[in-house]
Amino acid sequence: MDEARRHAITIELEARPVLSYAMAHNRIPVVSRLVIDGVDRDADARVLLRVTDATGPLGAPTELAVPLVAGEPAVLDDVGLVLDPTAILQVEERRPATVVAELHIGPHRVAARSVPVTLLAAHQWQAVPLALSLEMLAAHVVPNHPAIGVLVREVADDLARHTGSSASQGYQAGPERVDQIVAATVRAIHARDVAYAMPPASWADDGQKIRTPDEVLNGRVGTCLDTAVVLAAALEHAGIRPLLWVFRDHAFLGYWREQLAFDSTVELDAALAVNLADLGHIGLIETTALTADGDVDVVAAATGAARQYLHGDLSQVDGIVDVWRARQDQVLPLPARVRDDDGAVRVVTYTPPAPSAATPPPVAPPSPRGPEPGEDRRRTAPAEPPRVTRWKNALLDLSLRNRLINAHERSALNLVLPGGDLGALEDLLHQGSAVTLRASDEITRVAAERGAQTARQLGDDQLTGLLRDDRAVHVDVTAAAYPSRLRGLAHKARTITDETGANNLYLALGTLVWDLDGRTLRSPLILVPVVLTPARRGGRYRLSLDEAGSSTPNFCLVEKLRRTHGLTVPGLAEPAEDEAGIDLDAAFEATRRVIAERGLNFRVEPTADLAVLQFAKFRLWRDLDESWATFAQNPLVSHLLHTPTEAFADPVADPGVHDLDGLDERCPVPADASQLRAVADAVAGRTFVLEGPPGTGKSQTITNLLAHAVSEGRRVLFVAEKRAALDVVQKRLDSVGLGPLCLDLHDRGSKPNAVRQRIAAALDHTVAVDTLDHDARVEDLRAARRALTRYAYRMGERNAAGQSLPGARGAGGGAGTRRRRRTARPGVGGGRRGRAGGARRVARAVRPVARGRRRGPSAGRAPVVLRGHRVRCGPGRARRGGHPGRRRGGAPATPAPSGAGCRRRPGRAGAARPPAHPARAAAAARRGPDRPLVGSGAAGPR
Repeated sequence: MDEARRHAITIELEARPVLSYAMAHNRIPVVSRLVIDGVDRDADARVLLRVTDATGPLGAPTELAVPLVAGEPAVLDDVGLVLDPTAILQVEERRPATVVAELHIGPHRVAARSVPVTLLAAHQWQAVPLALSLEMLAAHVVPNHPAIGVLVREVADDLARHTGSSASQGYQAGPERVDQIVAATVRAIHARDVAYAMPPASWADDGQKIRTPDEVLNGRVGTCLDTAVVLAAALEHAGIRPLLWVFRDHAFLGYWREQLAFDSTVELDAALAVNLADLGHIGLIETTALTADGDVDVVAAATGAARQYLHGDLSQVDGIVDVWRARQDQVLPLPARVRDDDGAVRVVTYTPPAPSAATPPPVAPPSPRGPEPGEDRRRTAPAEPPRVTRWKNALLDLSLRNRLINAHERSALNLVLPGGDLGALEDLLHQGSAVTLRASDEITRVAAERGAQTARQLGDDQLTGLLRDDRAVHVDVTAAAYPSRLRGLAHKARTITDETGANNLYLALGTLVWDLDGRTLRSPLILVPVVLTPARRGGRYRLSLDEAGSSTPNFCLVEKLRRTHGLTVPGLAEPAEDEAGIDLDAAFEATRRVIAERGLNFRVEPTADLAVLQFAKFRLWRDLDESWATFAQNPLVSHLLHTPTEAFADPVADPGVHDLDGLDERCPVPADASQLRAVADAVAGRTFVLEGPPGTGKSQTITNLLAHAVSEGRRVLFVAEKRAALDVVQKRLDSVGLGPLCLDLHDRGSKPNAVRQRIAAALDHTVAVDTLDHDARVEDLRAARRALTRYAYRMGERNAAGQSLPGARGAGGGAGTRRRRRTARPGVGGGRRGRAGGARRVARAVRPVARGRRRGPSAGRAPVVLRGHRVRCGPGRARRGGHPGRRRGGAPATPAPSGAGCRRRPGRAGAARPPAHPARAAAAARRGPDRPLVGSGAAGPR
């Protein structure tokens, strides 16, 4: 054949990088793909494939007929090249090998390709490639080995001693019997006194020669992988389905407690397996405990040690091998080779058991999503207005900035205690017990002598006893950093409480580890409000329940899961309760169960963390989400929702001139006309905003409003953002005798005991009423009001010369004989002296009228209206007020329209609105600058 044509044809060969005896026994093809390219003419070709090493061929070569088409590559996926198990069985050490492919057209070899591979020893296992190697690991589980048969008989004797029955029924007697069989097998292997051997540093780099059951049980030595494989073989022999948990540098055994299975031989989703283990579907055994010395509870030690690997970083888990599923996928055990007493080698092959009547379905099948709680309400409710959505988004932060969604370890203090003790910790707090926090390295001398350095190295029984007996737990912080870290956390929590009235220090119990857009998140599940206080100066800190709250689910997480994954966990959103708070075990199990049903890569970790979390606004968000349609029935809320840019039309009409007579009798704090009008508008049900600078009487008006509402048997909720505003009003209510009728719900006042005591005190509160004295005082007030009204009316009358008070604005002499005087209008020219001079001239003009003398030719003029002046009658004394159109400092004040957003400024007495009649002006002149205005302003005597 032409030499150029030979060079144009190429062969691409994809072969397994590592070849093993298990692959040869299960006839796994060596070549996975072969491509022939560069063909320029049609031809009938042959491909020869073989595997060789330094000793020669490792199996029979394979020859394939390949029709070649010009210009098209030939792709072969089913090559069928396998190894000879007998030849591989003779390999004692790992060595290189070569996969060779040759292309022949007629008598000529036109192309060739060789790929180097690694050939493992007969019983060696290496985790390369990962998925295939894990499948082949199941071939090293040899239940047909004679040594396993001997061990199973010992297990039967152990079962008879401990349970009274030696039968190994598999799954027929329930999960409890499965646990008993596993425990008996563990005790039987432990009785063999197997010594522990160190495994290689990495399964992928070095691999390991897996010992046979005879070498482990009779040779009494084995690594973690050796003991796990032997225990798996014994459980498979007893009819129990084992699971091999393989980490990067460790391995232990799991088993199905129920007749379940994964949907594939290798499960790479460690989170799913961990969730099933937490649900109780999978049991775990740390097989290194089988090599422990001494008389110990090996079953409890093996179970507890294995669970330590299930939490934290699961990226170290290479995969979980389901041995039962491997048998269904035709991954068969290796033949057992034993030597008889006469020295002959006997080969024991695996005989598959008879198929069961029903094959169990894979675990975690996707189930149809049922209706969510409240979904029917959402379907029938009207569409949510956009402004409601904006309000809700402002209240609830579902971004990853929220620590309730994306918790960081550095922002919290982790408590060191076993996962099964979280419920006990919550119960202690709800029962009123304080729990002492200890540093992580504050351990007993005995524990330190045994090699422990921190609390995490202590046994679960020690940590449980510390919580149960001493009411103490360890926090994950050293003794050197303990004072500053705890002091800083307590100060931060106390500062937030003082400023907002809400305690944001929580003990977060349980963590959901889940994924969002390829990012792993950690979110707390249950929140317990707590208080952190030092037991003594420089001593340990103590953790106690905040009586103002109780345990609650993390509703931010519940809402986030519903929005992003359509996931609803009724057992978490509305958790079951026990005698002291939430049933944590039930809430965690409900979460795990829903995750398993949906097949999600989530898991629940039993953790306890102390952190400051912003959770107080969620209750507002939930009220708005569930009841916004009810809120919209309020006219003001409806206006803000639908027509926020238009003027608010108050459904309660403005009565115009208020009749303020008698209203001040039920106002315990002095008030001027504008303040009384605000009280009257509020009593009438009008909507308005009362606004003013400091010192203008807002708190007095609120006090009068509250007192008036209480006198009519109404209940009022007074809300303020800061504690200081509440204290000001509370002090004024105390000063007028209404303190016993007030219930403080801010911060410490919202504790259940404090609320009960205040309600009881209010119910028992009695006041000695002196009705006669009250009536006499009211009559004195009314008499004074009548006198002032008559005085004001007389100021508007004309004298004998036909002149009234406006004559004071004239010249004071006879008509046309004296130059006319004008009072300086406040705020218009003259400055401060001009305004003060105008006030003095008005005062001089008022005195003759008050004495009954009429002077000047001013008869017939309309009554003058005093604008912006406070006048105190007396020789040469006058007080300047302020122009109603200006505040202090000269800045003009433009009053807003009545209704929503109106700005009613009661102001000081001198800055009140101008009276509507001369009688009001006279009343203002008589009462002086520091006395409240009385009367309604209507003309005429009373």
